[in-house]
Amino acid sequence: MRRVGVEIELQGIAVEDLAALVAATLDGEATVVSSAEYSIDVPGHGTYRVEIDFALLKQLARERDPDVGSDADLFAALAVDALQAASSVVVPCEIVSPPIPLDRLAATMDPLVDALRRAGAKGTRQSLLYAFGLHLNVEAPSLDADTITRYLRAFVCLYDWIADESQIDLSRRMTPYIDAYGRDYELLVADPDYAPDIAQLIDDYLAHNPTRDRALDMLPIFTELDEQRVRQVVDDPLVKARPAFHYRLANSSVDEPGGSIAYPWNLWMQIETLAQDPARLNECARLFIEDRQRLLHGFHKQWVAALREWLAGADAS
Repeated sequence: MRRVGVEIELQGIAVEDLAALVAATLDGEATVVSSAEYSIDVPGHGTYRVEIDFALLKQLARERDPDVGSDADLFAALAVDALQAASSVVVPCEIVSPPIPLDRLAATMDPLVDALRRAGAKGTRQSLLYAFGLHLNVEAPSLDADTITRYLRAFVCLYDWIADESQIDLSRRMTPYIDAYGRDYELLVADPDYAPDIAQLIDDYLAHNPTRDRALDMLPIFTELDEQRVRQVVDDPLVKARPAFHYRLANSSVDEPGGSIAYPWNLWMQIETLAQDPARLNECARLFIEDRQRLLHGFHKQWVAALREWLAGADAS
């Protein structure tokens, strides 16, 4: 059984209250790590994290020692309090789950999202300042080069359609967090004859995407496979090795009636389905390359419309 980790960004609930809510909903026990982060141990699940998604604040909060009482500690405490107050305007709190078996995903996350909504959580559409997301860390079915390349190819082909279906909020589209891959890399990966080994696959990705800020961030899975190769190009402490695709595209819809992770998950499943059907994937890739070679492909949604029709025909057959 494969697993998926879930990251939910939100506002409207103080971090300590959010930790208590997660613990109560999932029958876990919350532990204070610092004033900016908590861990919640859930029997049978693992450890959830609840934190303010602000690296400097978390670092200061961990380093502060209120028992010493020196001027330096007082300054640190004031700095943490000031940053925490400022962060409450635009910096999200984040819930990070452990890897959840796919057959338990809905039963685990649906009650949590419902509890968040009832508690007043605010998602992406509540403010132009809220570029919040819902991330899925989807365990790869295999770590061989062919499998990973097929998933990349499927994502490249489906990105425009998924972004259109997801109605990605303007606040998120204006940030670099969910950038698409550039045209050169898209055409490289979409080519059905592209069959790199792991080293070449990682090197090509890093040459075109030396950043975490991609809608499908491949740095975690590539770090899992060859950490030294990745760190030579991207020495970012936020990049953590794990055998999973880091899918960052979806809005955070925790405040919306009926909002759940089901819709972004079902869109991800289109990538799964296409990646696991090589003949159909190569057909889609050839159509994608033909579209990208059109002079005005970027000025209208012809590819999205054509892909929607192609997917409907494939589903019907």
